[in-house]
Formats: sequence, structure tokens, C-alpha cells
Amino acid sequence: MPGKRNVNIMVRLGDRLKKWRKSQNLRLVDVSKMTGGTPGPLSEIENNKNHPSVETVAMFHKKTNLNIMWWLFNEGDMIKRKKTK
Repeated sequence: MPGKRNVNIMVRLGDRLKKWRKSQNLRLVDVSKMTGGTPGPLSEIENNKNHPSVETVAMFHKKTNLNIMWWLFNEGDMIKRKKTK
């Protein structure tokens, strides 16, 4: 069932976002300040009631150390690797 698979993917997204946030000792309000969002929609994502927009994913990529490939696909490390020069 295609719909069932999408629900499972979204559950993992919310769970992984919460796991990252807690690993960084951040509150929802802290993350919302970092990304320019508000705590309510982030809470809905973490609680699997909503999914992140493309804009939200882009802001997490630009403003946090969250590895987007880990968040979206569970690939790689949770934390982005620092680029070496």
C-alpha cells in the first residue's frame, strides 16, 4: 500500500528530528529561533502530525548541524561533517 509506506516514512522523520534536537540539548523554541520558524509547526513534525516543507528542510540545512541525508533518508551520520580546507 503506497499510503502506508508514506506514513512510516513520516514517523521516522519526526522521530529523527526529535532525536537530533535532544542530542543537541535544544528545546523546540531554540530550534525555531535557529531556523526562523515557530515551535508549533516543529512540534507537529516531531509528533508526526505534519511533514516538513522544502523550505523547512532548506533552513535546517543552512542553519543547523543536522545532516539532511540522515534526517530524510537515515543515511550517514546525524551531524554534518565539517568541511576541511
